[in-house]
Amino acid sequence: MDFESFEQALHICMTATPGSDEHEGALIYCLENAPPELKDKITEALAKFHKEPQQGCGCGCNHDHD
Repeated sequence: MDFESFEQALHICMTATPGSDEHEGALIYCLENAPPELKDKITEALAKFHKEPQQGCGCGCNHDHD
């Protein structure tokens, strides 16, 4: 899929059906074409996310599953 801009692809990332070809194409385009400052922010956020201990089961509830 061809995109006219990063902004167009980002919009598709947020609105397309997850798992669709359109969604996948937009995600790939965004990863390849994000402005450098955005790539830096994403990298920093992911690093911070992986350093902090995760709580709960990840399903969105507010308690731990044993």
